[in-house]
This record gives sequence, structure tokens and C-alpha cells, in this order.
Amino acid sequence: MQKFFTSIRKEILVLLRDREGLALMFIMPLILVVLITVLQHKTYQNITEQQIPIVLINNDNDSLGNSFQQVMEQNRVFALTVVNEADSIAVLNAKNQVANGDFQMGIYIPEGATNAIKNRVINTIQKQMPESIRNSNPEKDSIVNIALFFDPVTKESFRNVIKGSLREFASRLESRIIFLTYSRVFDALTNQNTDLQMPDHPTIVFEESFVSAYKDGMAPNAVQHNVPAWTLFAMFFIALPIAGNIIKERNEGCTDRIRTIPVSPLLIMSSKAMVFIFVCLLQTLMIFLTGIYVMPLLDLPQLMPGHSIAGLLLIIFASAMAATGFGIAIGTISGSVVQASTFGSVSVVILAALGGVWIPAYLMSGIMRKMSALSPMNWGIEGFYEVFLRNGSAADVLPHAMKLIAFFVAMILISWKYRRRKTI
Repeated sequence: MQKFFTSIRKEILVLLRDREGLALMFIMPLILVVLITVLQHKTYQNITEQQIPIVLINNDNDSLGNSFQQVMEQNRVFALTVVNEADSIAVLNAKNQVANGDFQMGIYIPEGATNAIKNRVINTIQKQMPESIRNSNPEKDSIVNIALFFDPVTKESFRNVIKGSLREFASRLESRIIFLTYSRVFDALTNQNTDLQMPDHPTIVFEESFVSAYKDGMAPNAVQHNVPAWTLFAMFFIALPIAGNIIKERNEGCTDRIRTIPVSPLLIMSSKAMVFIFVCLLQTLMIFLTGIYVMPLLDLPQLMPGHSIAGLLLIIFASAMAATGFGIAIGTISGSVVQASTFGSVSVVILAALGGVWIPAYLMSGIMRKMSALSPMNWGIEGFYEVFLRNGSAADVLPHAMKLIAFFVAMILISWKYRRRKTI
């Protein structure tokens, strides 16, 4: 045991010699987490809060067109510009403005749109009447073509959302017009005036909720995703200083001198792992404290670390083990600092991309989601999600933690086998 603690003391002294590098290991992840979170949070705000410039040409000037205009003027999502000219030049000018980026989309409601709906209702009623009182010259049913034109740079997902919302609203308006028309025709036939109004509230209402046991109703947001995701990225990026430390010791002959001491290589690796695991834990503590106390000062949501302290500590410690084992393997196998820095940085970026650090795994395609499951960063993120968003316990986190610990053991065994083979 004394040899183990002596080895740990040696690793700490080596680490403290490069105080600037040690400071960067803590400062840079904090800057990265705050910067990425602010950028993504503002992006989410722009999607949900920034007004969308829309031009509306309302040539109907009746129930359908006026209701469209009224609702869109009251909706804070849209910055509405209404064009009152009733000619083809106005439509052409509006399309040119949308094409030039002055508006994100345009809507053209043709003249007689409301009357077309009313005539269709009246014709339907006529078919139910006896032939003796039917209108001998019923008007033909016509289709109302409401034109939508979008800026070419508009994303397809946005277009689909807007079209779906407009179709739903148009359907409600059409139903209201049909209801009122039926009511008035019935009143005319029965010589009464009921002034019947269509109910304002729909019979079918959709209730939305997150299927989670988290009692505070926490939903995923920029902070809840980025703090654990970039904490893992910082942990795994510690592979570079670990690998550099190992290569430096090898180049300076320190490794050869250690071999003359009756100490197992596994003990040396374990002591190095313990020191850098502790560094990872300090990194995590600083980043989490930043998410809890600093993020709200930047008008960001506060980090909610969940209710299971045991589950949180388990996934943090397992993630730190996996990151440290990865760094030891890179440093043991790499023949030079250039090899270690190149392979280490690129491999960490690849693991982060696959693991869902930049783009959450649930937004990836089917093949990429399967590949994401192979990244240790994905195991860590899923473990944090269990605690942060699903109110998971240590038992829920355990499968993810076991994968990370198995990854650490595999990296240490690979390093030990490689080192033994090189010394024989």
C-alpha cells in the first residue's frame, strides 16, 4: 500500500510542476460549457420567441380572410404586414419581397373564399330538401386555393410546421362558417331566430406532459444537456495531458528507472489513474457549480442535478474512470507526443460527435443512433439523463456505469499487455 501512495505522490508532483497546464484543464472546460450553452440557448430562444416576418394579402375581406388576419395579428410569433391591394401586381410584389428575404413567407387569400364555403353548405342543404322547394340553379362547388410562398432558405421542418398550423386553423374556420350557415338556413326555413353560436372550446383537447418520474417537471433544455455533455468532453480530453505525461516520462528515462523498482506496472497505472480521476472529479464539481449558480446570472436556466446523489456520484466516477483509462491507453501505445496529440484529439472529437455531445442522439438517424450506442460518452450522457431528467436512482444508472467501468478495465488491460509485450 505504501508503494501505491508513493506512486500517487509522484504523479501529483509531476502534475503540479505544470501549473499553467493544470489551470487550463479547469478553466478551458468552464469557458467551453458556458459559451456553448449560451449559444444554444439563444438559438432555442430565436426559434420560439423571435417574430417571423409574414406578408398577408387578404382579398377575401370576409369571415375567412378577416379571421386569418385577426388571429395572426394577435399571435406574437408573427410580425404581420397586410397588403390591401386586390390585384395580381400586389401578389407579384409580395412574392418578390419574400424571395429577397424581406419576409419569410407570404399568404394570399383570394376574393370570395368565404362565399365559396357558404355556397358549398347551401348546396349540401339543397340536396336534403324536397324537390319542390329546391333552388333550380344551384351554384357549383368551388375549391378555395390559399397560396403560401416561402423564402427559399426556409427549412423544410419550419414549412411543415407552419403549413400544419395554418391547415388546422383554416379547418376550424371552415367548420365555424359551415355551422353558422346551417344555423341561418335552418332558421330561415323554420321562421325563427335562435342566434346559435358555435362553441369556442373544442370537445377534444390534447394534454401534453413528459413521461418522467421527475416531480419538478424538468424538461430537457440547453443547460440540462450541455453541462453533462461538455463535462464528459472535458473529461475525455484529459486523455491528452495523461498521454503526454506518460510519453514524457518514457522519453526522459523515468519509466526505465521505475522498472528497476519491484513495483507492478498495474500499480503504476492505477496510481496515475487515481490522480487524474480526482482531477476529473474536480472538473465536474466546478462545471456543475457553474451550472447551478453562474448560469442563472446569464439569463440561462439553472442546472437541476436531480434527486439521486448516489446515482449522480456513480455516473460521474465511472465516467472519470473511462476517460482516464482512455488517456492511459493512448499514452502507452503512442510512440511520440505528435501521435498521441493527433490521435487523442481526433478520437475524442469522434467519440463526442457519435456520443451525442453536439447533437443529442435522439435527433440522429437510425444508423447513427446505433453507432452512438458504441461511444462511451453516450453511456455517460444517458446516465446523466437518468438522474437529471428521469429522476433515476443508482440502480437505473448502474447499467451505464458498468459499461464505463468495463471500458476503463479494458483500456488498462490493453495498456498493460502492450507494455509487457514491449519489455519482453
